[in-house]
Amino acid sequence: MMRRAVLAAFALVLLSAAQAEPTAPLSDAIKQQRYDTLVHQLMCLQCTGETVADTPAKFAVDIRRQVREMVEAGKTEAEVRQYMVERYDERILMKPLWSRRNAWLWLAPGIFMLAGFYVAWRILRQRRELLASDTSEVIDEAGRS
Repeated sequence: MMRRAVLAAFALVLLSAAQAEPTAPLSDAIKQQRYDTLVHQLMCLQCTGETVADTPAKFAVDIRRQVREMVEAGKTEAEVRQYMVERYDERILMKPLWSRRNAWLWLAPGIFMLAGFYVAWRILRQRRELLASDTSEVIDEAGRS
């Protein structure tokens, strides 16, 4: 009895998953390529750092369906991205747009890298100065100089 219930539940899950998202390629190869590009440029807002193409989350399934419908309707990539940004904000884009509001996202990595190089340079310079000014004898493990 329990086995039948589990099998029935599993069948319902498979059936709903099959109905949830069409998997057939789009009618045109160019449209299919546009769809593939777009779903890899949009971020799943429920998942951490995953594109809507890479996750089975319900949100991602809905976004893929919307993108598919818009591409089939003849919308351009820019129009689809603009629609998604208007609806979900810039957070949905894997690569955020350049604006004054998010300029720090683009500038911070370079600033941190330059700061890291500066700190490493200072440490190496101080070590070199310490070694140059060190006049103590080197003593090995046996206690000889």
